[in-house]
Amino acid sequence: MTPEAHQRRRIRRPVLAVTVVAWAAMLVPELLGSPPVGASAGTTLAREAESVGHAGHGGAGLSSTGLDVPEAVHWSYTPPWGYVAGWGVMLAAMMAPLLIPALRHAYTRSLAGRRGRAVALVTVAYAVTWTAGGVGLVTLASVIRTPTGPPYTALAAGIAVALMWQATPSKQRCLNRRARHPPLAAFGRAADVDALRLGGSHALWCFGSCWALMLVPLLVPAWHLGLMVVVTLWVWSEQLERPAVPGWRLRAPVRALRVARARARSLRESGPSSVAAPV
Repeated sequence: MTPEAHQRRRIRRPVLAVTVVAWAAMLVPELLGSPPVGASAGTTLAREAESVGHAGHGGAGLSSTGLDVPEAVHWSYTPPWGYVAGWGVMLAAMMAPLLIPALRHAYTRSLAGRRGRAVALVTVAYAVTWTAGGVGLVTLASVIRTPTGPPYTALAAGIAVALMWQATPSKQRCLNRRARHPPLAAFGRAADVDALRLGGSHALWCFGSCWALMLVPLLVPAWHLGLMVVVTLWVWSEQLERPAVPGWRLRAPVRALRVARARARSLRESGPSSVAAPV
């Protein structure tokens, strides 16, 4: 194994391990019939933010299913730490693999004695920036849900927004900028600032490319976790796409589909030949 491959593995393995644990924390409780950790945090936030708007009208409001419910139901309290923990799990499950290129850049461009510090600073800046973006997403979801009435009307609006953003030149610019990593200072406070700037800017461009897709699961009253899986696979697949000239066109992770198709064909063709013939 080359030194470069060893370095890639040292970054990739821990990140993917965290991702697997985060998905398990959401999927296992769902399979057991208990509330999932983090999976419904964004939806709960959106519903409670929406309820504040309904509460001012007095009496009852519309629930996420469109039925009249007492006002007391809207004012159910969830501790702030629950939101923070839930969002952290969602962030680790969906966005941690997108951080791997930035972590690899910080690791390889830092002195040996500063590598752990640089990786930690990049991770903190990435998480803080994404958390701020999550607050904006939840607020936007509540704004969309409040006037649209039935929940699937809000979902249709979210899908329309996502498709429109996928086609804009700004989407491609965010994808291009996400792949660029600036040089890092070697010593002192300048190195720490550069690491924080790297994590924050990487998160900012990731958010710019993903925000419309991530908005969709926040707008559904059911199958929230299933949509999260679909959006996550789509976002991960976009990492395989090469930078392109920004323009108006509908973007899809075509290269990931080609890679998957080629891998499936290779496995199918090598299957019979891998079985030893009887002597």
